[in-house]
Amino acid sequence: MAHISKDFCKRVAAVRREHGLTQSALALKVGCAQSAVSMFESGHPEKLSMEFVEKIAELLKITFEERAIPDAFPEAATVTTKKSYCPNTACLSNIPYVVNGELFIWPELTAINDQIKYCATCGEVLERSCPKCGSAVSEGACCRSCGHARVMTALPPGTDPEKWVEARRDEIQQWRSLTGDSRF
Repeated sequence: MAHISKDFCKRVAAVRREHGLTQSALALKVGCAQSAVSMFESGHPEKLSMEFVEKIAELLKITFEERAIPDAFPEAATVTTKKSYCPNTACLSNIPYVVNGELFIWPELTAINDQIKYCATCGEVLERSCPKCGSAVSEGACCRSCGHARVMTALPPGTDPEKWVEARRDEIQQWRSLTGDSRF
């Protein structure tokens, strides 16, 4: 996938306005935060994952060629975006939840390149593939290929998973409100 240019970010803003959409409406349609759309349109392409950029481009009917960096920067056009996640159960970027009494962790996916190797939240080395089968990272708490949990969880015996998740989510919410992070 091509690197996103700042010109493309400006084009998204213009086309969104032509369609009569607010940033909030666009964000709602593609499933991301309004603030991320705002930052993206302000020339910060790293604020949206390629998944959301693809959804926006499709919705606004902007072609792939318009997303590529101009030929003046051919070396930048070869940058690819891959997904990774933090495998640290205690990382505040990972959201816990319970299904049928079993604890799962939904890791936040991070776009990476060869320079990004560590979690920006806790500093752990990012996982770039399923630790069990080696499949590419995709959305979800478990690998789509083998079903293995992405982030391993273990609670002390006798711990109520529901109560633990509630306390952990409160902690995550407090941290994110202190840091101004609005993902949760």
